[in-house]
Amino acid sequence: MITYKLFRVKGTKLYPLYVNADESIPIRKWLKSKPGEKVDETHVKAKGCGGKLALRSGWHSTQIPFTDWIGEKQEDGTLAQRKDTVWCECEVKGDEVENRTRKGYPIVPDDSYYYFRTNSKQVEPWIISDWLRVNRILSNNEVANICRENGIEPQKIAE
Repeated sequence: MITYKLFRVKGTKLYPLYVNADESIPIRKWLKSKPGEKVDETHVKAKGCGGKLALRSGWHSTQIPFTDWIGEKQEDGTLAQRKDTVWCECEVKGDEVENRTRKGYPIVPDDSYYYFRTNSKQVEPWIISDWLRVNRILSNNEVANICRENGIEPQKIAE
């Protein structure tokens, strides 16, 4: 299944935004998820977002390259996509499992994926998967076109 994931760019390499943020991500190679370093029983160490996130391991991607809760705060109060990030077209594989917990699975079940919303305002749910392959980096025009084809105005890019 085709999905989209936002990555940080350093030089010519891709990196996750928050968890395991120092591990570069290759393109066109299947990657198994692995949990981040635990802070406590319900949280993992994360860069750039207060130091920790809920333990919900797995690759987090979406069906539309859009997020309005991640970004750089603008003067008008909105969040713009950071300049050092790019959206990538990805694939996930495995069997869909039903999310039966309020907080998602602490560890995504092997060879599977599930849908999960971290908040009620989230336009599209996360697809949290055990496996991910980054196919390619999308241009800003491609991201905007995919969003608009799905009835969503794309997030602005920070200046």
